[in-house]
Amino acid sequence: MTPERVVLDTDIVIDLLKNQPNVVKCFLELAEAKTSFLISPIVVAEVYAGAFAREHKDIEAFFSLCQRINTDSDTGRKAGLYANRYRKAFQGIALEDYLLAATAHTHRCPLWTGNRKHYPMEDIEFFSAGPNLAGPHVQ
Repeated sequence: MTPERVVLDTDIVIDLLKNQPNVVKCFLELAEAKTSFLISPIVVAEVYAGAFAREHKDIEAFFSLCQRINTDSDTGRKAGLYANRYRKAFQGIALEDYLLAATAHTHRCPLWTGNRKHYPMEDIEFFSAGPNLAGPHVQ
């Protein structure tokens, strides 16, 4: 099932900016199906933190294809609750990951990530391109 909206994780954005063929193919399929791509300020910050100045134009061009969303106190609260619940059992999960999971939860749409181990939360959906990218679906 193709989602109406999907929250993009930083790893997916980086793969798209690097033109990783499988990720680009899936992105284009979703775009053709009129899926909206949601970008959190956390992802914007992480992308720029690792970018060279010469890449900024391409980054902004990509972000212009997406819907920028804000992080509010409800999202912050949910992220804090996630951290409180999972931080001891799942060490190495960054606050940014808790915030992004909370963003997907708050906006009621799946998270597209290649780092599922960073998201042990049971109350969020994940977007997956399927084993052979034969068609996107939500898990």
